[in-house]
Amino acid sequence: MDSANQIQSLVEQVEKNPEYKISEQEAKGFLSEMKRITREDKTNMPPLVVIIMAYINMLFPELDK
Repeated sequence: MDSANQIQSLVEQVEKNPEYKISEQEAKGFLSEMKRITREDKTNMPPLVVIIMAYINMLFPELDK
């Protein structure tokens, strides 16, 4: 599964289940890919993606370094 599909899958899981528990590995992959994407284009960030990024940063603050 490529990174775009992984991000879409995670977003869909969170949409379906607000109580979804993200793993540290998922969080690392998501943050890494979102950082890569935002370096390229900062204009296309859906609100749910921003919320997921904030949630990951709260759960795993050490990953943001």
